[in-house]
Amino acid sequence: MELLIPLSFILVGFGLIVVEVYLIPGFNVVGVLGFLLIVFAIGYVFSEMGPAGGAVALAGSLATGTMLFYGLWKSGAWDRFILAASLRHDVDVAAREHEHRSRYLGKTGVAMTPLRPTGVVEIDGERIEVVTEGEFIASGSSIRVVAMDRRRYFARLENTEDAK
Repeated sequence: MELLIPLSFILVGFGLIVVEVYLIPGFNVVGVLGFLLIVFAIGYVFSEMGPAGGAVALAGSLATGTMLFYGLWKSGAWDRFILAASLRHDVDVAAREHEHRSRYLGKTGVAMTPLRPTGVVEIDGERIEVVTEGEFIASGSSIRVVAMDRRRYFARLENTEDAK
């Protein structure tokens, strides 16, 4: 009869952990309470039955916990805690985006705002933001897109020598 109370605490503790994993999302009080019940029951067995009884309770709880967590792992319950979507950038998407963005390279346009050094230009009826290579370009000037990186286009003043 003495062993019934700590054994029931251990079983209830594991039951609360299972409820935490399957029914209650996140790290909640239920799972922590289950873990604390298991620790309390093992401590109680150590204090009431000595080191031998406590060692048996500890070994039994570890074995039960290992089997429980293995069962939860195999059932797929832990998959809800892991992000399934890949966060890697798709190579094909990056190539299409680069191709789409590179259509402005080498094209000429008109500065819609003063470029000091950042501003807006119009190329083929589309407005894009560009950065100059350091010089200031007045609004209405003819520009040429000369480079790009991941975020920006770089433009310079269109000269008659560049056009030839």
